[in-house]
Amino acid sequence: MGFVSLYTAFSGLQAAQAGMDTASHNVSNAATPGYTRQRVDQATRLPGHRSFGPVGTGVAITDITRSRDVMLDARARAAMNGASRFETLGNLLLGIESAMAEPDAGITVALDGLWSSFEEFALNPPDTAARHNVLDNLRSVTARVRGVAEAWQGAATTAAGDLEASVAEVNELITTIAGLNQAILESGADDFTPNDLLDKRDIAIDQLSQIAGVQVSISDSGAARVSLNGLALVHDSMASQLSFNSTTNEVVHSSGVTVEAGGAIGARQVFLSTVLPGMQADLDTFAEELTAALNAQHASGFTQAGAAGSALLSYSPGSAALTLDIAISDPADLAAAAGGPPVADFDGLNAEALAGLQFSLSASGGTETLGSVVRGIVGSVGGATASAFTEARAQSSISSAAQNARAQIHGVSVDEEMVNLITYQRAYEAAARVMTTVDQTLDTLINRTGVVGR
Repeated sequence: MGFVSLYTAFSGLQAAQAGMDTASHNVSNAATPGYTRQRVDQATRLPGHRSFGPVGTGVAITDITRSRDVMLDARARAAMNGASRFETLGNLLLGIESAMAEPDAGITVALDGLWSSFEEFALNPPDTAARHNVLDNLRSVTARVRGVAEAWQGAATTAAGDLEASVAEVNELITTIAGLNQAILESGADDFTPNDLLDKRDIAIDQLSQIAGVQVSISDSGAARVSLNGLALVHDSMASQLSFNSTTNEVVHSSGVTVEAGGAIGARQVFLSTVLPGMQADLDTFAEELTAALNAQHASGFTQAGAAGSALLSYSPGSAALTLDIAISDPADLAAAAGGPPVADFDGLNAEALAGLQFSLSASGGTETLGSVVRGIVGSVGGATASAFTEARAQSSISSAAQNARAQIHGVSVDEEMVNLITYQRAYEAAARVMTTVDQTLDTLINRTGVVGR
């Protein structure tokens, strides 16, 4: 019986030592990103049976596990996906909005300058300076439209490059997760929980959620299955890579199926496939309508030499905004007069009509002015940017709340660990005292029993 008591006390020493070691490990990693607080799982050992009943035989350490909640993980990752998606989209749209340089140096300013130059030209058609001013303002308008279109094209190229880099990062992460799955499965065969490997895998899954908005499930064996649009990216130790089609900006699964991701990748996909093309189409339409209106009105007038007005602007079909340019270079080719030939020196009626295009419903099928179309584009871009950032802030708040809730479960509280250390210290001291007591009892039993009277 005495030897059983010794082993019982020894099991208490082991459990207390494991508790102190685990608490020390928690404290040491309190600031380690992605670390999950660990705890010692204990259970009573099977009792020893005596004639008078069962007698306890101490404590057993069943495992050292992590304080992790699968539901909180899922909620936090879903929130990370939304926050990353809208923040990325907002930043992309902010670049588009900044390129327009409104209201100080944008298309609207250049267009107002053009209308003013036509008004001045109408007042004094023979004035060479007024003619040069018109040409300068035409160049300013075309340069500003091309500048915006080129900046937007550059933004598309940058977004496509970032999208390709993100896909490569996803492939690295899913390869890492597959490798960790394999290591975790192998560790499971040794009947202990591979906590540090699980932490590394959770960090990789969190990153993957932000980049691609994946779905995750954990099998009974402990392996993580990662999928996108229902297609497996990671299954046990197998990884299915994604590829990027630089022509279509599509992300393709190894099975050949095109996938639509969430997170940062999803934001870039939507930006490249829907958001930016719509804005570019609006800008192209404006360039086409501006050209049509100016050219038509200019063609109805006459130069001082009596020639009919030629085209003021030109562009290449299919890329109007990118190729918009002034079509004349000689100030004498400006057709200010409405009548002729012969042309009266101070006939500026056509120049006045050109200036009047500022108020003419010559855009959007005769329902809007050219200026209102530009303002509509500016408002649309600004509204989309503001909406994306508003949603990003909301999603960020949700993400912060979800991560804080998760941190309360798996984060390390130094104060709590200090209490645990003291608890385990006292348990260790008590178990050691039990061993000392049992040792003294056995010494009396073995060395002193039967020596009385000798």
